[in-house]
Amino acid sequence: MPSLLVGFIVQLAIGLIIHRTSPYLLVLIALLLSAGAPILMALISARWPYWYAAFPAQLLSPLACDVLFPIGLLAVSEGFPSHTQALAGAVFNTLAQFGMSFGLTVMALVAAAVTKGEEGQGKGKREELLAGYRAAFWTAFVLSGLACLIGAFGLRRMGKVGLKVD
Repeated sequence: MPSLLVGFIVQLAIGLIIHRTSPYLLVLIALLLSAGAPILMALISARWPYWYAAFPAQLLSPLACDVLFPIGLLAVSEGFPSHTQALAGAVFNTLAQFGMSFGLTVMALVAAAVTKGEEGQGKGKREELLAGYRAAFWTAFVLSGLACLIGAFGLRRMGKVGLKVD
């Protein structure tokens, strides 16, 4: 529920402010804040209440996606003539879905490999699973850092998007 509410609020806010501000700045801030979610989950203790780390991570996790998607879709669509904008948007959507699927697959593989590697070391099933989850969250944090670097250097010349051109 927290991710849903934050996602709704962020999408609405982006729609209202995108034409007034720098998309580069919005993307970088969202990427940096979203990188906090996997680090919180990687450092979480099983004894902590939900409110200590999991809840803030739930609030931070949707930020990058909910900022990057509309900005990316607008940027891609505006870069093409009007008769091919729908195709450009569809290709962007397909690649975004592929990227999300690929990322989830990588996280699942890392978690499964680490969990399997922890078997037979005298730990309980709960500790084995937690080690796998931690490794997946550290991987997500590293990939978030990589996204921040790519965004910082790859989008630095990005102009405003969402402006109506007559």
